[in-house]
Amino acid sequence: MNSEAVEDLNALLKGELSAVETYHQALPKVESKEIASVLSDCLASHELRVNKLRDAIEQYGGTPESDSGIWGSWAKVLSGGATAFGDDATVAALEQEEDAHSSDYEWRLVKMHGEHRDLVKNELMPEQQRYRSMLSNLLNAETNGKWPPTPVKDKEI
Repeated sequence: MNSEAVEDLNALLKGELSAVETYHQALPKVESKEIASVLSDCLASHELRVNKLRDAIEQYGGTPESDSGIWGSWAKVLSGGATAFGDDATVAALEQEEDAHSSDYEWRLVKMHGEHRDLVKNELMPEQQRYRSMLSNLLNAETNGKWPPTPVKDKEI
């Protein structure tokens, strides 16, 4: 077993599990069909990365994490508070989480060695960057570059 590869990949898996949890929490609260469509695509991408990471961890003889840990706790706080301010704030909160995941990918990639680095560099990280940019562009289009949004009146929290 390559314990360093398993450790690196499991750390990334926790972040991906958190992202999946966050999107599952946020999607039912989004009112715009256009935004929901983009967020559904992001969710599907994170679910695909979860599966790729699990497969890779098992190939290295490890046991994939099944819990998002602290990432998941942060995701609940982030998505829960944002939905009170409407779709724009939800997208902004998701964009922040994507930023954190992008940073984690970059940091881990710098210290990775071996075959598992290729998976992260050539498949997972480009996908992460693609969807992070997609959310950033969506937020900019939705808010016309103005931030922060104002709370939505009569929105149930």
